[in-house]
Amino acid sequence: MAKKSARSKGYRKAAEKKPYLSRRDIVILCVVLAVLAVGAILLFTYDDGALKVKDGKIVDPGENWLIVNGNTKGGRRYFKLGEVGDIPGYTLSPEPFVSDDNLIQFKYTPEAEDSAVTGIVISASAYDPARLSEGNARMVAGVKGTAVSDIATDRAGDVEYTYYTYTQAYTAEEEADAAEEAPAEDGGEAEAPAEEAPAEDDAEAKAPAEEAPAEEKAGEEAPNRFEQALNAYVPAPNNGSIVIVISAKADSADGYLAEDQLKETLGQAIAAVTLESKQK
Repeated sequence: MAKKSARSKGYRKAAEKKPYLSRRDIVILCVVLAVLAVGAILLFTYDDGALKVKDGKIVDPGENWLIVNGNTKGGRRYFKLGEVGDIPGYTLSPEPFVSDDNLIQFKYTPEAEDSAVTGIVISASAYDPARLSEGNARMVAGVKGTAVSDIATDRAGDVEYTYYTYTQAYTAEEEADAAEEAPAEDGGEAEAPAEEAPAEDDAEAKAPAEEAPAEEKAGEEAPNRFEQALNAYVPAPNNGSIVIVISAKADSADGYLAEDQLKETLGQAIAAVTLESKQK
């Protein structure tokens, strides 16, 4: 009788099962999981400098903080860019913006009644000096009776700033108060100056009456109000700006202050600002 083969007796060689993941795959998976874990830790612990907000209000803000609103798709995020201090010879009064009372502009009123400088306003903007100055200078240049200088840069001590000046002549009724002083620039709102309305809607001197100069219309009275301003933009953390507006008045077009006089006052204002040292 023929012998049965090993196969017929059930001595079959079991097939070797391969693992689902090779050693190489396991190493790669461990690395990926480790990276994801580190990313999650950074996500929940990273401090981008945004101020804490509760019920729409900044938690414990300082009375003299310069704050901007860096809008994001997820909502508003506020950042402190610096602080303001006193300026000798001026009285300081903080004023919230109408559009957002978390944002404050700081108005300095001269104590001397005969001061040619009518006020200093310091605020903050989420936009850099170059972009902000270009958009706002264009806006001011569109007002009748207004002459705007070129945008330039200069220094006050160790601080470099971008600036322009303008003069404004217009006619106002005698009983009307001379001109509204230049309000602070609403630099806190995140609006692109060059593409939309400039961020200075609360900041530039608004023409009390956009009337054409006397020479444009026969018989129209000559201008009896003469104002000027220097608008400066100091680089600040988070690619923002500290916006400083120096406003002045004159009795006639020949009485405008020299630019150096405006810059002297600007130097005092810049010295009153302390920028945040922590940059993101």
